[in-house]
Amino acid sequence: MGRVRGKRQVVSVFGVLWRAAVLYLVVATAIPTSVGSLGPHSKPARDYDAAMRLAQAFKRADSSAVNGGQSIILVHAHRTPRAFVLFHGLTNSPRQFRKLADTLYAGGDNVFAPRLPDHGLRGATADDLGNLTAESLRDVADAAIDLASGLGDTIVVLGVSLGGNMASWAAQFRPEVYRAVIVSPALGVSHVSTSAETPMMNLALRMPNYSRNDSPDTLRPDRTKGWSTRGAGQMLRLGAAVRRAADKHAPAARDIRVVVNAKDATVNRDAIDELAADWSALGGHVSMYEFADSLRLPHDIVDPDEATGNTSVTYPVFLSLLYGSTPAAGLGVRAISPKQLH
Repeated sequence: MGRVRGKRQVVSVFGVLWRAAVLYLVVATAIPTSVGSLGPHSKPARDYDAAMRLAQAFKRADSSAVNGGQSIILVHAHRTPRAFVLFHGLTNSPRQFRKLADTLYAGGDNVFAPRLPDHGLRGATADDLGNLTAESLRDVADAAIDLASGLGDTIVVLGVSLGGNMASWAAQFRPEVYRAVIVSPALGVSHVSTSAETPMMNLALRMPNYSRNDSPDTLRPDRTKGWSTRGAGQMLRLGAAVRRAADKHAPAARDIRVVVNAKDATVNRDAIDELAADWSALGGHVSMYEFADSLRLPHDIVDPDEATGNTSVTYPVFLSLLYGSTPAAGLGVRAISPKQLH
């Protein structure tokens, strides 16, 4: 009799734990995540010398970075007509932009590609990405625009994936940015409806971090192989801050160019379309371009080392957009009107 009662008690305890776990998951997904702390804290550099003092802070932060993973700063020892700011993607490093940065610098302008927090570190694994916060990403975006304010008369920003979220943030919040080229921003996850993105983000932020570490890339030790649920959640949170602000306020940047890839199976296209449409509806000057599915490009269409990438196709488009031109016919992209996305 006592044995039966003991089994019933065990079953009862498991039942309570199961119901508690389900309740926790419901609450974790339902309670809104705050993004109120993710506004700008701008302190733009007044001149070139002030910008170089800010650059020293980035160099000090790079002391733990692997060789090749440090921030890139290419300057002509004076203020130039344009200052380009390049934000790299999740798990990558500024080395992703080395080829593009060299091209922009050779054109006579100053270029800055900051290393993002918890990226490109010596001995790092995907577990380290669990330390990432949307606030730290905002701080780097803020500081990069502050620095660029002293490097050039016109600030032009480009970001890809996570960096695309940061470029979107800069376009929404920093009026110092004249042009933003936003490439495949990670505002949501592919194959997940936009209505489910917020609950998924809430869960990723409130559950314990889970990471998967892949084998290191010996040729690119600056790249962190694998992924982290908490890091991805913080990436989405920064994107949520932009999307919520864009619901009510026009973007600060005067020229926004959004680039998507029809073959991209990583990011949520609907979320990107909605942001572009919201910006356009509130008076933002937004243009949108799509690389054709037939090009079979990967999610990362920037990094020259991407195995299935083709920068001979993508870079002419990026350069055209960065300099304010319309990509020529035959470059593999088509224009999309954001007003048609409503």
